[in-house]
Amino acid sequence: MSKVEDLERLKKLKDIGAITETEFEVEKQKVLNDDFHEEKTIDKKATKAMVGFILGLVGIIAWVFPIIGVPVTILGIIFSALGINSQNRNKAIAGLILSIVFLVVTLINSFLGVLMTSTLYY
Repeated sequence: MSKVEDLERLKKLKDIGAITETEFEVEKQKVLNDDFHEEKTIDKKATKAMVGFILGLVGIIAWVFPIIGVPVTILGIIFSALGINSQNRNKAIAGLILSIVFLVVTLINSFLGVLMTSTLYY
């Protein structure tokens, strides 16, 4: 319910005598001071920027295991790119750089692992 609807409901209760003038004033102040009705805006892009940054940091360790490193760094690139126009712009940029660098490192590690394994058995 909106504040206006709550106030109208309280006014009707007061008019029919269900609540006293004092109760009406107390309840009216509760409705007017209640932040519950205020819409909270969450900057979703800032959240994505932070997630991208965290995934970039995780990529620092995840590159050792390419099966983990590739998805982590790709997701880090995606989330950082989505959060680049937010209030956490610097974290998004840092997450993007970390994710790109460690995606390259992960791919090199994967390539070297395949190369070493293939030459080991021949």
